[in-house]
Amino acid sequence: MDEDWRRVVDGQWLRDCMEEWRDWGHLVMRAKWTMDGATTLAEAAARFRERADELDDLARAGFELDQPVNDDYAFIVRPGEESPMRLVEEDE
Repeated sequence: MDEDWRRVVDGQWLRDCMEEWRDWGHLVMRAKWTMDGATTLAEAAARFRERADELDDLARAGFELDQPVNDDYAFIVRPGEESPMRLVEEDE
Protein backbone atom coordinates (compact mmCIF):
# COMPACT_ATOMS: atom_id res chain seq x y z
CA MET A 1 0.00 0.00 0.00
CA ASP A 2 2.76 2.45 0.91
CA GLU A 3 4.41 2.03 -2.50
CA ASP A 4 1.13 2.68 -4.35
CA TRP A 5 0.58 5.85 -2.32
CA ARG A 6 4.12 6.99 -3.11
CA ARG A 7 3.56 6.55 -6.86
CA VAL A 8 0.40 8.68 -6.66
CA VAL A 9 2.21 11.40 -4.72
CA ASP A 10 5.19 11.32 -7.09
CA GLY A 11 2.90 11.58 -10.10
CA GLN A 12 1.04 14.50 -8.55
CA TRP A 13 4.33 16.27 -7.79
CA LEU A 14 5.36 16.09 -11.44
CA ARG A 15 1.90 17.28 -12.56
CA ASP A 16 2.22 20.23 -10.17
CA CYS A 17 5.58 21.09 -11.73
CA MET A 18 4.04 20.97 -15.21
CA GLU A 19 1.27 23.31 -14.05
CA GLU A 20 3.77 25.79 -12.65
CA TRP A 21 5.73 25.66 -15.91
CA ARG A 22 2.54 26.23 -17.94
CA ASP A 23 1.59 29.21 -15.80
CA TRP A 24 4.98 30.89 -15.46
CA GLY A 25 7.26 29.44 -18.15
CA HIS A 26 9.72 28.14 -15.56
CA LEU A 27 9.99 26.39 -12.21
CA VAL A 28 11.85 27.80 -9.24
CA MET A 29 13.41 25.34 -6.82
CA ARG A 30 15.41 25.96 -3.69
CA ALA A 31 17.52 23.54 -1.69
CA LYS A 32 16.89 25.59 1.44
CA TRP A 33 13.82 23.60 2.47
CA THR A 34 15.16 20.14 1.64
CA MET A 35 15.86 19.13 5.24
CA ASP A 36 13.22 21.19 7.05
CA GLY A 37 11.55 19.11 9.73
CA ALA A 38 14.12 16.30 9.75
CA THR A 39 14.82 15.11 13.29
CA THR A 40 17.70 12.72 12.53
CA LEU A 41 20.64 12.65 10.15
CA ALA A 42 19.15 9.57 8.49
CA GLU A 43 15.90 11.41 7.87
CA ALA A 44 17.80 14.42 6.49
CA ALA A 45 19.74 12.13 4.13
CA ALA A 46 16.51 10.47 2.99
CA ARG A 47 15.04 13.87 2.17
CA PHE A 48 18.08 14.73 0.04
CA ARG A 49 17.68 11.42 -1.81
CA GLU A 50 14.00 12.17 -2.44
CA ARG A 51 14.86 15.58 -3.88
CA ALA A 52 17.54 13.99 -6.10
CA ASP A 53 14.93 11.53 -7.40
CA GLU A 54 12.55 14.44 -8.10
CA LEU A 55 15.26 16.26 -10.05
CA ASP A 56 15.92 13.09 -12.07
CA ASP A 57 12.18 12.89 -12.84
CA LEU A 58 12.21 16.48 -14.07
CA ALA A 59 15.23 15.78 -16.28
CA ARG A 60 13.47 12.74 -17.78
CA ALA A 61 10.42 14.96 -18.47
CA GLY A 62 12.63 17.31 -20.54
CA PHE A 63 13.40 20.02 -17.99
CA GLU A 64 16.85 21.61 -17.65
CA LEU A 65 18.48 24.34 -15.61
CA ASP A 66 18.10 27.70 -17.33
CA GLN A 67 21.32 28.91 -15.72
CA PRO A 68 23.69 27.70 -13.01
CA VAL A 69 22.11 27.53 -9.55
CA ASN A 70 22.94 30.78 -7.78
CA ASP A 71 22.39 31.73 -4.14
CA ASP A 72 20.15 28.69 -3.60
CA TYR A 73 17.80 29.45 -6.55
CA ALA A 74 17.41 27.06 -9.48
CA PHE A 75 15.41 28.25 -12.48
CA ILE A 76 14.20 25.27 -14.46
CA VAL A 77 12.82 25.41 -18.02
CA ARG A 78 11.96 23.14 -20.91
CA PRO A 79 14.40 24.19 -23.64
CA GLY A 80 12.88 24.86 -27.03
CA GLU A 81 9.36 24.98 -25.63
CA GLU A 82 7.33 27.99 -24.68
CA SER A 83 4.85 27.82 -21.85
CA PRO A 84 1.33 27.69 -23.31
CA MET A 85 0.19 30.45 -20.93
CA ARG A 86 3.16 32.64 -21.89
CA LEU A 87 2.20 32.34 -25.55
CA VAL A 88 -1.37 33.47 -24.73
CA GLU A 89 -0.03 36.45 -22.75
CA GLU A 90 2.19 37.52 -25.67
CA ASP A 91 -0.78 37.49 -28.06
CA GLU A 92 -2.76 39.93 -25.90
